[in-house]
Amino acid sequence: MHDLGALCEAVELTFSDGDAWSHTTAAALWGLPLPSGIDLTATLHVSRGPGKFPSEAAGITGHVRPRTNHVTRHRGRPVTTLARTWLDLAGLVRPAALTGPDQGRVDARRATMPSLSSTHELSFMDLVCVTDAIVGRRWPAVPREELARALAWHGSRRGARALRRALAATRAFVDSPMETRLRLMLVASGFPCPVVGADVYDRDRWVARPDLCWPGLRIAIEYDGIHHLTDRQQMLDDVARREELERLGWRVLVLYADDVLRRWPATTGRVMQAFADRGVDPGNLADAPDVVVRPRIVEVA
Repeated sequence: MHDLGALCEAVELTFSDGDAWSHTTAAALWGLPLPSGIDLTATLHVSRGPGKFPSEAAGITGHVRPRTNHVTRHRGRPVTTLARTWLDLAGLVRPAALTGPDQGRVDARRATMPSLSSTHELSFMDLVCVTDAIVGRRWPAVPREELARALAWHGSRRGARALRRALAATRAFVDSPMETRLRLMLVASGFPCPVVGADVYDRDRWVARPDLCWPGLRIAIEYDGIHHLTDRQQMLDDVARREELERLGWRVLVLYADDVLRRWPATTGRVMQAFADRGVDPGNLADAPDVVVRPRIVEVA
């Protein structure tokens, strides 16, 4: 990001009124999750205002922006608004859609590929990761309704289908892009969409906040990133919370990056076994609905 910021600062010297960063450049400046395989400094995206010719130069892709109110400033830089950036990113989604667990596995692994790409192509899963991140922002807050209004304005322009699907698939209270990928891969593998970020209480005492769960079955999934392994206090807290959940009758599955990116068949087997131990066929359960208030699950030990 430091290199991108320095490059943007230099290019902004050539900006005229109304010019702004857009597409993946704006997304990176906003701090939205993008695949690590994208070389953000190889291609910069510049949006120009109504009536302006989208001039291009080496390493710069120009775009025409039909509305002046689609621009704001973030940390001193002119960028397209979060809603407009979301619309623009959908135009970069490749045609192949998320149609099954294999495609989900390919999309999830793609985010860790070391090779860099200057095409800035995205998958549908990438778009949902961005959508979750936008909806989950605290500042500036962008409620789902604002994205829905932006989509209505967008109409049938390029990416509209992907945007509609992403908005339907997004969930609030997601803590990381890997949690989004895990959720989508579970759904693509035939499991009902789990509840995201619910607070579990033992009567009136807070116990834990599983990343994903099926409360009716008392099955929880925790995705642990690297900090859960390197931060000693985090590890101790994790163990204590999981033991509390298990005391309340919960089954807790802990997943790491390799479980999602490299051992997905074995991972789905673990989840399927948890459902089987509860005597439930996952195909018979409905998806958890999206909610605007964090779910609260109260247990009585």
